[in-house]
Amino acid sequence: MPAVVSCPPYTCVESPVGWGVIDALAAITVVWIIFTFLYKGVRGRNVARYPQIHMLIPYPEWDKKLLAEKPAIGAGRAVAAFFKTLFVDVLAMGILRCEYGRSEREVVRTRTAKRAAKLLMVWGFVFAGISTTLAYLMFPHDMIVLDLYHPARIFGMLGGAFMIVGALMWLSVRYKEVSYGGMRWWDLIGADYLPIVILLLGISGFTLQAAILAWAYGWPGAAAFLTVAIHFHAVLVAAFFWLFFWTKADHIVYRIFWRIYDYADKELAGPNTRLPPTTLKPLNRTGKEIQPGY
Repeated sequence: MPAVVSCPPYTCVESPVGWGVIDALAAITVVWIIFTFLYKGVRGRNVARYPQIHMLIPYPEWDKKLLAEKPAIGAGRAVAAFFKTLFVDVLAMGILRCEYGRSEREVVRTRTAKRAAKLLMVWGFVFAGISTTLAYLMFPHDMIVLDLYHPARIFGMLGGAFMIVGALMWLSVRYKEVSYGGMRWWDLIGADYLPIVILLLGISGFTLQAAILAWAYGWPGAAAFLTVAIHFHAVLVAAFFWLFFWTKADHIVYRIFWRIYDYADKELAGPNTRLPPTTLKPLNRTGKEIQPGY
């Protein structure tokens, strides 16, 4: 049985997984994310693939005839566009038009619910990030604070609850309007991959915390429960970060870059703009205007 010790003003227990192992896995994950972003985003031109540019102008012509003759955006304008995107579009979820769905009927019936679901999931991740940061800075080394009123615990529980509720809202709306009967298991890497993984992450996070409390106070079977909970949560965390850029969820990151580029470039209006005129609508092969959404 692990020793529950006092770490005033809280109660602590030794971490079942050494912080050195966690730090090493985190470092490897960051390196992998950078690699996949460079490979899938930069090398694949997804970062610069603003939809209208991609559909209307071939890349060689774009590079030679448009960008080569335009003035540089400038660091100051780019930084301002980044913060505008962060606070106006990302945290307020004005950036992703996924709530428009596949049909006009879906727009009318589910747009508000999907927007609320996305806000909950995004802020769930924000709170989870705050919780992780506070735990790293405030927990004694290789120890875990058990008290639920610790700031890291409070933000973690709020983040987990937001993630679970938001993912359930999204999936419930999708279930009513999209036929899942003919889906194959690999279709989950599409539009539903992200909310499913977020839902499981929230559940596994609460499961892990319950397992740590049971293990700390010596409940029967707690050691086996803790082992299962650690691996359950670790696999889901790895699935989220390591597979992110290999699923359709990667459009979230690319849209952030597109919006930054859009804000910065709109200030160079008229003959200096890098973007096609807004009156030009991207068309598909049938000649119909392409609608936003999945």
